Amino acid sequence: MLVQFSRLAFIVVLIGLCAYCGDVTTSQEPPPIRLDAPVGPGDVPKGVEVLARGPIHEAFASPSVEPKATQPIPKRPPTPIEEMPPDEKPEGDSIWVGGYWGWDDDRNDFLWVSGCWRIKPMNKEWVPGYWREIGANWQWVPGFWTNTTEGRAESVTYYPEPPAPPNIAPAGDAPAADTFYIPGYWMWNGDRYIWRAGYWTRVRPGYVYVASQYRWTPTGYVFVAGYWDLAVSRRGVLYAPIIVDTVVVGPRYVYTPYYAIRDTIVLDTMFVRPIHAHYYFGDYYGPRYAAIGFEPAIVYSRRHYEPIFVYERWHYRDNPRWGDIQVTLAIERGAGRAPLPPRTLVQQNIIVQNHVTNVTNVTNVTNVTNVIAPAKTVVTARGQKIVPLDATARAQVRQTTQAAQQTMAADRRKSEATTLNSAPLTKPRVAALNVTSSSAGGTTKTNPFGATKGSPLTSNPKDAKPGPFETSKGPALDSKGHPTVDSRPPFGKKGPPAKKDEKKKG
Repeated sequence: MLVQFSRLAFIVVLIGLCAYCGDVTTSQEPPPIRLDAPVGPGDVPKGVEVLARGPIHEAFASPSVEPKATQPIPKRPPTPIEEMPPDEKPEGDSIWVGGYWGWDDDRNDFLWVSGCWRIKPMNKEWVPGYWREIGANWQWVPGFWTNTTEGRAESVTYYPEPPAPPNIAPAGDAPAADTFYIPGYWMWNGDRYIWRAGYWTRVRPGYVYVASQYRWTPTGYVFVAGYWDLAVSRRGVLYAPIIVDTVVVGPRYVYTPYYAIRDTIVLDTMFVRPIHAHYYFGDYYGPRYAAIGFEPAIVYSRRHYEPIFVYERWHYRDNPRWGDIQVTLAIERGAGRAPLPPRTLVQQNIIVQNHVTNVTNVTNVTNVTNVIAPAKTVVTARGQKIVPLDATARAQVRQTTQAAQQTMAADRRKSEATTLNSAPLTKPRVAALNVTSSSAGGTTKTNPFGATKGSPLTSNPKDAKPGPFETSKGPALDSKGHPTVDSRPPFGKKGPPAKKDEKKKG
């Protein structure tokens, strides 16, 4: 009798546990796919670990930092792994930008920054970065978006080191609620630099303005003229970085990214690290990371022009305390008083499967439990569509992407080859760089500003406008608020008229 009762009790408990594990209503998101069962494309092979933190692919987003030489690494990067584009992409004109090796301080080794689907800024092409050898160390040379004309390669000009920005008074109060201040920059004027003052301009809903800046290279500084870029949620798909044990996976391993980072997580846990010229996302909170150069982007934006957070502050303009709340949250996480996001996919799975309560910040935009998810889940959650790619299309994308990036990287290495004892530039040097227009994988190309054809931009700061389609005092806009190539009078004393084409978001 006792044995029968024990068996019955065991069955009841087992049924209860099954019901408990099957209840997913306590999570705001569907639980991640488990790794201990066959799941198809999401399978993670032995020797590979999917991370829920790491560098953000610099073609997806790059911080506006002082153009300084990046920190050398005392280790040679491995041979790049073979990477196959995923079998689906976001709807639209996105191109595939391949991955590269990044440095992981915690492991004192390299991790793989996965490739990404990226909708290009108008009239821009991506020039990939590369690792260069300097004595016993290796140094990352950052990539950049350069100007290009359809079907025509443009040369790149390397300039002498620009001076530090002058100490100027703050810009003051905005002339209108939907305006923001674009900082000035140094402009080469024949034989020297002159300072070009900043100005107020109008916010464009859905777009971030990347201010004019210089990018460090071993041989000089490349000028990147200011341009409008898409908001983070509209740029494409950013995939999670991975750790790869090349010995375990073997020399024939081909990696296909599958897990994507939620754009809300990118914004909620974004860090700036100037010594590596990269954004990072995820758990880099605490004194250890602050000591090696990590700073929450929201805190960094209080002292520097940070384009993504300039836009986010406007996005949450109905909540004047939004910025302060985000700063407080970053401080609380750094002090260990607020929950931290998981660092790997495995940790994320364990948290959700154990029904740990989800942690949502006060703006209700981020669930820090589910940092990464299958790309289709991420794209669908933000109201966008996914487009399948067959094997032939994927192979074609891979072939053209590898060829273009390898050609550009080889051109850059040759053009920027220099010795440690080389004298710095005293005047600009022009170099031919084979930058050709990349294809969007068979989709119809569109101009994000509404026009049918854009105006080519120059990489010469002497000839550069303050930004694409802008006058010296602000953007030239048509009657619908879209930039045009026509000039317009400068803003009046009351500032530009307020736009009404987007409902305010809280």
